[in-house]
Amino acid sequence: MSSINNSYEYYQCNQSLLSMLNKSKSGNPLINQLISNNEIKYQQKMESLGIGTTKNNTRYKNVDNATNHLLDALEKLDDKDLYTAESGKEYDKSKLIKGVTNFVAAYNSTISNLDSCGGALNKNFKTEFTDTFKENAASFEKIGITINADKKLSVDQEKLNAANQEDIKALLGNGSSYRRELISSANSMDSIINKALAMRSGTYNANGFMMY
Repeated sequence: MSSINNSYEYYQCNQSLLSMLNKSKSGNPLINQLISNNEIKYQQKMESLGIGTTKNNTRYKNVDNATNHLLDALEKLDDKDLYTAESGKEYDKSKLIKGVTNFVAAYNSTISNLDSCGGALNKNFKTEFTDTFKENAASFEKIGITINADKKLSVDQEKLNAANQEDIKALLGNGSSYRRELISSANSMDSIINKALAMRSGTYNANGFMMY
């Protein structure tokens, strides 16, 4: 797991434990201070990795938007109706092909925006995305999808059109290990970006948590 993910999970665990101990309405002053210190240490760690230090939030927001579109595209590929014919009708694969094409476009947009963002965020998550793809490269090639040197995906439309829908479902539908790992990475990135945006707001609540 990347240093970014490790740092975020460590931060979350500490804050969750401290908040659990801090049961009173106003909070225990000592625990409040520990919560605030943990927040500051996490901020310093992220800034040492180049995250949350720029004045312009646009690049982070663009990555966040692209990530949400990627998650949305994956969610739509979970629709079982994409893989079976309507009752009494011949199977029409066009909606499934469109769904896969939209997934590739959302994936590539995420990679492009990570490139624009640069730094550790780009390096760590692009590596996670690429490694997860490469683990399933043979299955992707079977349906006409390959990865380029720039880490973006290419589609052989003719091969995709001819692919068996069950092969697509096994790779991108519910229960797929690739889908599960990609969603996990995307959700982690979304959480970290939103935290980075919050760090620059500099606004804390009564319990020491930085607010959005």
